[in-house]
Amino acid sequence: MGSIQDFAAYLKENGQELGEKLLVYSLGKVDIEIPKHMVEDARKNNGRFFEFFSETLIVEKEESVEEKYLKWSKENIEQQVSMIDKLSSLIKPYPDTRMYFSDLIGTICLNNNLSTKDTLFVLNRLNFILDINMRESVLIFERYKNRINEESRREILELSAPIVPIQPGVVVLPLVGKIDAARAEHLMTKTIPAMSEMELDCVIIDFSGIVTVDNEVAGHVFDITNVLKLLGVDVNVSGLRPELAQHIVLNGIHFKDIQTFSNVQQAVKDWDVKIL
Repeated sequence: MGSIQDFAAYLKENGQELGEKLLVYSLGKVDIEIPKHMVEDARKNNGRFFEFFSETLIVEKEESVEEKYLKWSKENIEQQVSMIDKLSSLIKPYPDTRMYFSDLIGTICLNNNLSTKDTLFVLNRLNFILDINMRESVLIFERYKNRINEESRREILELSAPIVPIQPGVVVLPLVGKIDAARAEHLMTKTIPAMSEMELDCVIIDFSGIVTVDNEVAGHVFDITNVLKLLGVDVNVSGLRPELAQHIVLNGIHFKDIQTFSNVQQAVKDWDVKIL
């Protein structure tokens, strides 16, 4: 009857060969193209995994195994996750790969004459590590995607409120889409400070790209105009289409303290008359 120690020694000695078998199988299950350098990294890591796995068979406590595996695999998991654009690409091949892995280790157990008890121990330890790997992969994928989404959101915010100079001292602030709390904060904390450094005389806030105007949007606009007025900047509004104007009146939104124009061109002409 074989022993766990002999079985662990076999895995360590034949790790590269076993890792190659696992790599060939795994590559046949993924639906994305893997760069050559990452295939080589996977080849090395697979061999190292069998060596690592052999060492965990000598450790009794699963808590120690989890701690060791997390330290060992962190960089490898992060690299794999960075290549995946959707969670299904990560999860889809997992059941088949896990089954192949279990069959491979189970066969080695039989060939090394392990007892039923020891074989169950080895397979349970393997499945425990694979479960940790899947859990960490999902968590890292979520953190990675959240970071990408946050970066994209910041870029969208930057593009959603451009300051467009049209003549010395005069800029247009075109508003497009929906103004939510995040965009309002961006306008107040990024756009307005940028304007304060431009030595402006007049800002034209253009509503041509706004679909609806509610009390919340109006409140954000008033906040912006009040800040600009405190900075000594004249503020005009343009682009209020008839349906928007009607919506404003029906909802009791008051723009009476803000001069409005049908388009940017009219607002600019009016400003030119003022400064003559």
